[in-house]
Amino acid sequence: MQLDDRVAALKQVPILGVLSGERLEALARTCKWQDYEAGEQILNYHDSSTEVFFLASGRARVIIYSAEGKAVIFTDMGPGSMFGEIAAIDRGVRSAGVDSVERSTIASLTASQFESLLLKEPAVAVATLRHVASEVRRLSERVLEFSTLAVRNRIHAELLRLSADARQENGQALLSPAPSLSDIANRISSHREAVSREMSHLTSIGLLRREGGDLRVLDADRLERLVREAKGE
Repeated sequence: MQLDDRVAALKQVPILGVLSGERLEALARTCKWQDYEAGEQILNYHDSSTEVFFLASGRARVIIYSAEGKAVIFTDMGPGSMFGEIAAIDRGVRSAGVDSVERSTIASLTASQFESLLLKEPAVAVATLRHVASEVRRLSERVLEFSTLAVRNRIHAELLRLSADARQENGQALLSPAPSLSDIANRISSHREAVSREMSHLTSIGLLRREGGDLRVLDADRLERLVREAKGE
C-alpha cells in the first residue's frame, strides 16, 4: 500500500477524519502496517498488548472463545474501523479477541503514540471519547436484550443491527454476504436450530428473502417495530 493509499485509509477512520492532510501523512508514516490473511488472529482475548488498530481494508470480527470453544461474536468491522483502544487507554488486558474475516491491511500505533496523538490533537481526543461512549451504549443495549428478550426477539434485534450497517434502499436492507445461521446464533447466545426456525418464520411472513448468497430484509421499519414492541418501547 503506497503512502497516498495509507493516508486515504486513515482518513476513513472517524476519529482521524478531523486531521489535516499533512498530519494524516505524518501519522501514516508513524503507524506500523501489517497484512493479515483470512482466518488469522489479530488479537487474543486477555492478551497483554496495548496497541490501537485501524482497519485500512478487509473485514475483521470481534470475538471471544469460551473454555469449551464456543464462539461469542460481538461485531464485524469494515474499513475505517478502530479497535484495541480500551487497552491502549487503560493499559489493561484485551477485553476481546479480533480475527481477520478476509485478507486485511491494518495500521497500528503503540499506546504511547496514541496517547501522544490525543494530547496533541484535542479534536481527536473528543472524537475518541464519543466513540467509546457509543460503544458503551451499544454494549449496554445488548446486555438488556440478553437479560429481557426471548430468543426470537434477540434474533430480530440482531437482524435490525445488521440492517443498520448494510446498504438500505426503499425501506429494505441487503445483507451481503448473508450471515450464517451459526454466526447469528453466536451473536445472541443461542443455537443454530432456533435461528433457523425463526428465519423461516420471518421469510414466511414476508420480512426476509434469500437472494443467492445474500439476505434481504424486505421491511426494516416493520422489523424495528417488532423489536420496539418486544422491549416495551
